[in-house]
Amino acid sequence: MSRPLRTQRTWLTRTVLIRTVLTLLSVAAVALLPALHLLWRLQPSHDLEVLVFDVTVVDGGYPEHAVLDKVLHHERVDFELGVDHVGAAPGGAAFGVWPTEQPELVILADGYGVYQNDDQQVDDFGRTLVSPTLSSDQAADVERWIANGVPAYGEFAFAPEPTPIEASEKFQRAFGFDSTGWLGHSQEDLALVSPNIAELGPSPWPYEGPGLIFVTTRAGDVDPEQQLVVLTASDLTSNLPVFIGGPAGSRGDRAPFASWFELVDPTSATVEAWLDLPVNKSGAAILAAAGIPTRWPGVLTTPTTVYVAGDGLDDNTGFAFRSFLGGDWLSYRLDDSPDERFFHQVLRPALSRTVDLAIAQREPDQAKASLDG
Repeated sequence: MSRPLRTQRTWLTRTVLIRTVLTLLSVAAVALLPALHLLWRLQPSHDLEVLVFDVTVVDGGYPEHAVLDKVLHHERVDFELGVDHVGAAPGGAAFGVWPTEQPELVILADGYGVYQNDDQQVDDFGRTLVSPTLSSDQAADVERWIANGVPAYGEFAFAPEPTPIEASEKFQRAFGFDSTGWLGHSQEDLALVSPNIAELGPSPWPYEGPGLIFVTTRAGDVDPEQQLVVLTASDLTSNLPVFIGGPAGSRGDRAPFASWFELVDPTSATVEAWLDLPVNKSGAAILAAAGIPTRWPGVLTTPTTVYVAGDGLDDNTGFAFRSFLGGDWLSYRLDDSPDERFFHQVLRPALSRTVDLAIAQREPDQAKASLDG
């Protein structure tokens, strides 16, 4: 047998062995589920003062922060979906009361809002905003709380419109970045983009098939012909951007991402993960002509904040084992779908980091005991 063939066989043998061991460990863990659930229930619960702000509540499923309920549940933090948030009720009406006292944890889930079409029906492609936005006074509170050391998580859709400019600037300062105004999204079929986006391009709309679109929220600063950039399948190596790296505690280093993302420049924040665009030579040239890089900051952190430059909480993960000690590891091992990979490699570590900081600030002795144990 030649050396290359021996090397290949050895590599395959090791790969099969590693996968077999991991599978056996997963099976053993499942067999221990009752004990793992009991151990999870024995963990202390935390009655934190949490501010969750979400104005993009299109229906009673709370799609822009429902996954947060699963993470806080796993972390044993008291939270009731549909009750413990401020922003909008299903359909867009104002909901909840902005706190007058400093909270212990701030989570800014989504600032895009709820829109209606001409028939006054909730419609993602509608043009009439019917929900509140993050106000300048609220953004000032967030900036002050973060300066006071309150842990905070934020993400995409608070820097661009419809957030008022003054509120957006305060939000960006608080999380340590500047927004460029560029937003991007992967499309399974370019023929199905929203009318709001299609009207920025040529008429009739000529694109179809998988691709990436980029739009700017700073139309006045960009040549009208470059307000929309479209990459088709011939410009891409795959359809989904990929997060490379992640916050401390993440698993793996490559996680596909299928939702909206934005191009930001860090100021005081540190980049802990990058969003890599799957472009080939022609795609890179098209982006370069518009001043768009092929790698964007994906996760930015300061000592007390985490910012995900994408619509991360709009995530479809099941997190099936959230009521078990080690449930995040089990869920990740038994479901390797793109949604689960992003959730466990990027989103859950980002959220858990801020939650753990808040717990440590409120219960330092308990946090130390947990770490020592």
